[in-house]
Amino acid sequence: MQKNNPKIDNITATLMISTAVLVDGIQAFLTMIFIGPFVNWLISIFAWMTFFLWFMLKGIKFTNNPKKLFTLAGGSLLEAIPIIASFPIWTLTISTTIFMERAEKKLKSTLGKDLGTPISKIIKNI
Repeated sequence: MQKNNPKIDNITATLMISTAVLVDGIQAFLTMIFIGPFVNWLISIFAWMTFFLWFMLKGIKFTNNPKKLFTLAGGSLLEAIPIIASFPIWTLTISTTIFMERAEKKLKSTLGKDLGTPISKIIKNI
């Protein structure tokens, strides 16, 4: 039987969140020196591509769970707004996505069901 290890281990989660904190810090600093509104959107595009690729390389699929896709897309849309980009949106987005992945994995191992299954089928089988 295979161990129930998360797709994103603790070291990777720490690196991802640290990267998000760094991106948010750079954006906040650039906003404070009045350069942010002109370049933060470029940083946000780069950050979105980086985190999307990082999640995909770790086996996190956004197509089977729209909540994760909307979380990542929503975070990048919020980062496109000049003043809001100085808030730690990337840190919240990445932390939330990692939390959702771990919660989904834990729930799947607890229930023994695939979470892509409609709730009506799960209730019918209980």
